[in-house]
Amino acid sequence: MERQQGRLVEVAGSETLWPAELVLLALGFTGPVAGVLESFGVDTDARGNALAGSDAEGGYATSVPGVFAAGDMRRGQSLVVWAIREGRQAARAVDRFLMGHSDLPR
Repeated sequence: MERQQGRLVEVAGSETLWPAELVLLALGFTGPVAGVLESFGVDTDARGNALAGSDAEGGYATSVPGVFAAGDMRRGQSLVVWAIREGRQAARAVDRFLMGHSDLPR
């Protein structure tokens, strides 16, 4: 991606595949890029954000098992303190998903 006239646009031919078992995207932007959510098959809300709750049980999980969303991706542009809080809570949800339990604070 590159910024052109204030907008992010794809750069043709710049795609790269990196093998990974876990991917965490921390981008800090005004909302999700539709193509990212579509490529994972994640359900969205009416505003185009990733559809994921914030409950203690199953929180931040999207409609795709093993895919979690927090911060701007889940709630849209917001205060950084919300993104930090949601990032910590999402980390706990991911830990529970991977380990079956978590000792991280909520």
